[in-house]
Amino acid sequence: MSRMLKKYCLTTITGIYGCQWKKKQSKSNKKRESIWFIVLSCGFALSIFWFYCWWALLNDYSNLNEHFFGFIHRWLDWSVILLFLAATIFSYLFLLMILAVCHFVLREPLYLHWINKVAMLVCIFLILVLMIVIRIQWKEEWDAIHLSIQVTAPFFHIGAVAGVTIVAWFIVEHILQSKKRVFQIVLSIFYLGVVIFLYLIPLAISSPCIIENEYLGPKPALMGHRGAPMLAPENTLMSFEKTVECNASTFETDVQISFDGVPFLMHDNTFERTTDIKEKFPKRVNDESSSFTWAEIQQLNAGEWFLKKKPYNTVQSLPEETRKIAEQQKVSSLAEVLKLAKKTKKNVIFDLRTPSNRSHPYYNTSHNAVIETILNSTIDHNQILWLPNHKNSTPPGFQQVLGEKLDPEKLQQDKIHIINIRYSNISEAEIRKYATANISTNVYVVNERWVFSTLWCAKVQSVTTNACHIFNEMAVPIWHLSPKTYLAIWLTVDFVSLLVILLVCFFQRSRHRRLREFNMSGDNEETIL
Repeated sequence: MSRMLKKYCLTTITGIYGCQWKKKQSKSNKKRESIWFIVLSCGFALSIFWFYCWWALLNDYSNLNEHFFGFIHRWLDWSVILLFLAATIFSYLFLLMILAVCHFVLREPLYLHWINKVAMLVCIFLILVLMIVIRIQWKEEWDAIHLSIQVTAPFFHIGAVAGVTIVAWFIVEHILQSKKRVFQIVLSIFYLGVVIFLYLIPLAISSPCIIENEYLGPKPALMGHRGAPMLAPENTLMSFEKTVECNASTFETDVQISFDGVPFLMHDNTFERTTDIKEKFPKRVNDESSSFTWAEIQQLNAGEWFLKKKPYNTVQSLPEETRKIAEQQKVSSLAEVLKLAKKTKKNVIFDLRTPSNRSHPYYNTSHNAVIETILNSTIDHNQILWLPNHKNSTPPGFQQVLGEKLDPEKLQQDKIHIINIRYSNISEAEIRKYATANISTNVYVVNERWVFSTLWCAKVQSVTTNACHIFNEMAVPIWHLSPKTYLAIWLTVDFVSLLVILLVCFFQRSRHRRLREFNMSGDNEETIL
């Protein structure tokens, strides 16, 4: 029974890996197949890294979806598409790796069929192309991956040590079975070097989340990015009302100027993505948002798209009453949001997107129209966070915010006490340096719990987010360890790994000695006979 089971298992393994459904159907070139196994191992490692990249970039997929909408004019959730692609490639290469390992365990020669070779190369090519595209078109995301590696490095260390411990059985077996002394020495040194490297790598790990409890800073304040776009259509009055419910401190938005001089809220250059302009003004779908009068803008519905396109997974779980309110939303004016901010005592920060068409009546005076609207609202000037990249001086009483990193002394001289930086473009050391100079750091756009937790541990003062309802409920970072606790984990993991490897070496050596003695006794009996 066991022989039959082994035969069926062997047939399945060689059949899938090398399309050899009959024993000894194809001859195997050992050196060539070893090279293909190395290629497979590299491809599998690359697929793991790509899967990791997909996870690390989850924070910014909303931006990616918007970016591709501008090209194809169709809303797609690219996180799902890339997940399916990553999962398919990973599963296929993982299957081939398992089959290859089974060949080693059963002492069968490797033979990878040309169909699998081609498919494997296509998978590797796709991953490399995707990485190159991201590197060129979405360059800033590599900084996000670097940040994620800082955060996950302690867990990677544990996983890597566990992996190198597991393969010890196969490594020691190959060393003992090999008749080539050079091969034994090279493999032994290589494996030992990898083990020592992994045991000591925590010395180079610097994670913001390895921190004593007493040094953990206060929870960062929340700025609602275009309101609360996971709960309501972005940049609508409803969205900012939801921001108030999330206990955010600030409204973050984008301001444009209508053709007749009314400041209104809109991020995109056109109304195509966030309104029903195709139905109301089908011939003006690609016209700039600022080319419409306020009366024309008020005809647009800014909520139906939210329920149809479902830009976030939260949309489908919204109550029916909330969906009805969202469906009726209009494009909001700056004056309406300022009125809400004044009533709820929330700060307001915005990007002013000036008209690109020189024939626009407010091409050179959009800044004045915005200031006039703010002054007419009678909101406390200290509630306005003013970005100097509006290319004009900061009005008296407004809090000046800088959108770049400068020397703290320079910022103090210019009376700037807040900087607004992308979350992946500033380090923990820089955040602490600015804090020492009494300069607050706001980072954008933070949507994932792990990013928020990392920045919390790094003592950032505030974050701009689409997920204010999620972060509002967080009482502590999702994980943080004291240095002493991490040291104990590190030493325990290394000690257990070393003990297991030594036991494997002892067992394999004893087993190999017994086999050799058994073979020698068999040879002696044959000689006597």
